[in-house]
Amino acid sequence: MRQLLVPILLSAGLLSAALAQTSPAPPIKPCSLLTRDLVEKASAAGKQAIAAAKPQEVNLGRSGLACEWGDVMLQVDPFPASRLAELGKSDPKSWESVPGVGDAAYFHNVKDAVAELFVRVGPRTFGILMDVPAGSKAAAIKPQFVELARAIVPKLR
Repeated sequence: MRQLLVPILLSAGLLSAALAQTSPAPPIKPCSLLTRDLVEKASAAGKQAIAAAKPQEVNLGRSGLACEWGDVMLQVDPFPASRLAELGKSDPKSWESVPGVGDAAYFHNVKDAVAELFVRVGPRTFGILMDVPAGSKAAAIKPQFVELARAIVPKLR
């Protein structure tokens, strides 16, 4: 009996170790990453508008969560990290690589109405979405995206 029990226990231990290595990272509450100070620096809205708005957490399908705060949205794990490279290759003119932000990052201009920055940090991804102010261009607010992303990257490492 003991000879049968030892291999079963070893197999169970190896299986649980393997599952622990392949299981997804625990969910992160995006509103815990997006502080008022960061929103004020990134947003085109005034401080009063940001103070009046409250951060709201939103589900994104089965695995992702988002935090909406005024005109800024932070998504955490909206898709697997492998998908980010696919986005960058899908339309290089529309998805601009942004070096020096996380492990990989791509800025996306959606007709100068909305802009997005998606970043990979290890096995995680996050996205920042903001409205482009009327009469402006997405390129003009890109520095705010980069600054916000650089503040969030260390929190996901």
